Amino acid sequence: MTKPRRPLTPYRALARIADLLGWDGAAEVIEKSEWTVRKLSDPDAGRKLSFQDAIRLDAAFRRAGGQGAPLFECYAGRLELLAEVDADHGIALLDSSGKAAKETGEAVAAALAAASNANCAVTRMRALVEVEEGMEALQALHHRLNMMGEQG
Repeated sequence: MTKPRRPLTPYRALARIADLLGWDGAAEVIEKSEWTVRKLSDPDAGRKLSFQDAIRLDAAFRRAGGQGAPLFECYAGRLELLAEVDADHGIALLDSSGKAAKETGEAVAAALAAASNANCAVTRMRALVEVEEGMEALQALHHRLNMMGEQG
């Protein structure tokens, strides 16, 4: 059974990379054992991925045809949220809410397309990607609301 990993975490980003490269492929990129890479993706293991390894993994992910750079996106999203602590919370909440509405709407539309074309792996994969993006947007919104509660 796969351990759940929260969106916008390096654990989820590393698991996304391993989905494309395989755990063995990710291990080869950073010259570590597969067991070590799996532990790096486990939020309960207490292990941390080095900055250099994160860059190597994102680069390998892109070379393998992956869209984006999962670890960079994770860090960038966290920095953006941290930078907004001093910003106008109302505007930041509107922005996060709008992104969440857009991404979850696209996820539902893609899931409906997959339901109407159940035998198409490409349509199903696109739906999975959209759902993941929707989950990440909702997680960012959740984080924004929590930050507002801590500040106010």
